[in-house]
Amino acid sequence: MNIIKKMQKTIELAKYALKNNELPIAAIIYLDDKIIAQSYTSEKKDSRYLIHAELKALIEADKLGYNIRDRKRMQLFTTLEPCMMCIGASMTFFIGEIYYGLDSESDGAVELAKKWNPESDNFPFYRVPKIQGGILKEEITKLFCNYLNEVDGPMKNWVNSLIIK
Repeated sequence: MNIIKKMQKTIELAKYALKNNELPIAAIIYLDDKIIAQSYTSEKKDSRYLIHAELKALIEADKLGYNIRDRKRMQLFTTLEPCMMCIGASMTFFIGEIYYGLDSESDGAVELAKKWNPESDNFPFYRVPKIQGGILKEEITKLFCNYLNEVDGPMKNWVNSLIIK
């Protein structure tokens, strides 16, 4: 399965989140072409803020007991650029690659993560994964526009900042 098809599956999960009045942020973790874990952000349903889609999927995958070699082969797909917390959790999990659709200039941490360069002797396995953004960005932008049209609340200004450049 190619990158586009994997992101399309992630978008379908984000659409489900939107139908449940949540932000259209979803994450799927693949090992080769097999889905290992998946989740979407559920801040409204759970009345909590630290339940980002990426973090929830990583926690679900971590429970499965994969070794570091397999984890480094895993890919995390998400509709929105991961924040610092989610990139840090991805690194701690040893995820190999991250793919995302829409940039998040206010809280996305990809550029910050790319600058991180620890002493290699101190962190022999702890590395920033390969990261690629902009995948199906237009389709994901439409999802966030739908969120603006369908949902009211304090997140509207932030979502608006994602789609208006």
